[in-house]
Amino acid sequence: MLYKRCMLIIDRLIGAKGPLTTSQLAGELSVSPRTVRSDLDAIDRWLAEHSLCPIRRIPGLGVLLQDEDHKIRQLLGDDHPAYIMSSQERVRAIIGWLLSEPPSTSIAKIAGRLDVSPATVSGDLQKVREWMDRYCIHMISKPHMGIAVQDTELNIRRGCVMLLRELLETDTKQQPLIGMRFMQTGPILRRYRMSSFYETVEAWREDILAIIQRMQEAAHVTISDNGFCAMFVYLLVAFARYRDGHAILMEKGRHLHLPFSDPYDGAALHDLIRAQIGLDMPPDELFLIHTEWMSLRRFGASRDINIENVLIAKELIAEVKESLEIQFEEGDDTVLDLATHLSVMQYRLFLNIPSEHNPTLKEIEESFPDVCQVVRQKLWQILKERSDHVDQAVCDREAVYIAMYIVACILKNPLEHAMKKDVVIVCNSTIATSKILENRLRSVFYNINIVDTLSYHEFINAKKPLNCDLVISTLPIESPCDHCITVNPLLNTEDVNRLTQMFTLRMQSIDLNKYISATINIAARSLELKPEERIKLSIELAKDIKEEVEGLDNKRKPTLRGLLDRSLVAAGVRAKSCYDAIQLAGDLLKTRGLIAQDHIDAMIKIKKRLGGYMVIDKGVALPHLLAPELQAPCISVITLEKPVKFGHPDNDPVELVIMLLSNHNTAHIKILEELVDILGDEEKRDALRSARNAYELLGILS
Repeated sequence: MLYKRCMLIIDRLIGAKGPLTTSQLAGELSVSPRTVRSDLDAIDRWLAEHSLCPIRRIPGLGVLLQDEDHKIRQLLGDDHPAYIMSSQERVRAIIGWLLSEPPSTSIAKIAGRLDVSPATVSGDLQKVREWMDRYCIHMISKPHMGIAVQDTELNIRRGCVMLLRELLETDTKQQPLIGMRFMQTGPILRRYRMSSFYETVEAWREDILAIIQRMQEAAHVTISDNGFCAMFVYLLVAFARYRDGHAILMEKGRHLHLPFSDPYDGAALHDLIRAQIGLDMPPDELFLIHTEWMSLRRFGASRDINIENVLIAKELIAEVKESLEIQFEEGDDTVLDLATHLSVMQYRLFLNIPSEHNPTLKEIEESFPDVCQVVRQKLWQILKERSDHVDQAVCDREAVYIAMYIVACILKNPLEHAMKKDVVIVCNSTIATSKILENRLRSVFYNINIVDTLSYHEFINAKKPLNCDLVISTLPIESPCDHCITVNPLLNTEDVNRLTQMFTLRMQSIDLNKYISATINIAARSLELKPEERIKLSIELAKDIKEEVEGLDNKRKPTLRGLLDRSLVAAGVRAKSCYDAIQLAGDLLKTRGLIAQDHIDAMIKIKKRLGGYMVIDKGVALPHLLAPELQAPCISVITLEKPVKFGHPDNDPVELVIMLLSNHNTAHIKILEELVDILGDEEKRDALRSARNAYELLGILS
């Protein structure tokens, strides 16, 4: 059986004009060369099963796979079972069929097409409906009527655009898509059996690229990689839908508020498209293509500014100053940049398509919720007065972008020190837990000033009110001070979010590579943790402050890939109970001589005493032990034929058991980081559950 990455490698090799190196393939797929080499071996085994020649390894040049007689492509055709879709892929395939194919279908037809049971499709349809609701697309599913999308052509096209963005991963893989001239687009669409879009991209891929290039030349701008990908996807959808007879009909007067600052030459655009691909597109279609183009113009060299948007920009900045009672100098450049963004934003809001991906957005929203909230409310008020055709979810995301401009002004303002918060820490002792909390607060927030640290006894006997803006305590307290909050001394993610939202504390981005190790060591010594609780503590830290472990010294930290081999993983294991599952996972390590039966017995004893604490995620148990006598950390992984209960109220039953033993408080941190990554990836988790043997299981984990 081949997985998605193997299919992509085969498509890439067959479509290449010559040999490709493993490094090239690794870069395009965002994996390591070692992973690609493992995939190449898996492909060779699959080729051998079908009596086909293996991949050629040419020293100094790379690898080569030829398919002159098209046997490989035939094997990988739509009806061949070599590729099994994950749950997420099935959902996306169903969405694609509903959006792009006429006019209705049924659960039985979808099940037959996907080669799964009707019950599986029924479960998938719930996720399909959630996706449709997210983008405000109306889907019906009724007995005797079938399943279909009933909405305007404009909304259906918007759904197609958003789906293709997900399938092609345009948010994160712009450079590979452009570098390969979107050659991967066809194979991906074929795999999802979206025939209309597949035929369009196969016929007009180079023509679409030429149209975008001509539009850039005519406007004397160069759009970004993200903008280029967005325009390619939009033209692909527009041409495919129009060719299939689904034309756009615009409501009269709906677009009058759009501020076209460039002369709109519909005739030139019409002639360009007709000359390039032969479609004779009407004015409404051309108008929407131009609207999409204008929504990307912020990436170009020219500014699209009008006086009204300059006034709106100043109004937004003034609202932030007044609502938050802060003063800062915005400068003319900021106002003009913001006005430019407002001009372009209106085209995106008109199309109801979210702005391009920017990883900073989430950080801005979490670190400056007060600024974002003020901008969000004011922007929504302004836009509702100007137009009734605005989606609030799209508007909310744009508001965070606008907040970025204002935050930049606030951060460079010399009065920033006046925004610092004076904090008093209260703990049941002032030595250990207070030091952990103090260090954590200073490392996460930059506008915090810790003026005092008090024990609980000192706090309740204070003779005068505390001179501070905020009291942060590690235990529940009653205080006349309104600004009092109870937190975990390790300050987990929930605590950080509450502090930023309630008290406008500002998070900072700082290298804290050594912080997590220091925290675990301090906690282990100072909080009187039992040995079996130390690994649990580090698991929680790895979940809550994962970004802080990314820079740990990998040379000295064991990894999953370095510790696991085929003898330490097993799929479809039969276990009668949770204790049986722990024993079976431990047997793999014991057989290798890495641990003794005493270690397994200790974990079973801990399970009996502490209940379901070993269950760290939905369906996942992590029996673990700190054993200083071991030479190094060790790990085993099993999947269960039938899930068993571990006693967790929310995450039972368990079907994946990961056993981890460590000889040091922090030696296993890199392993935990990798586990958090894998368990947080829905596609990988589905693949783990469906792995049929140790080889497949090991391939997913490493």
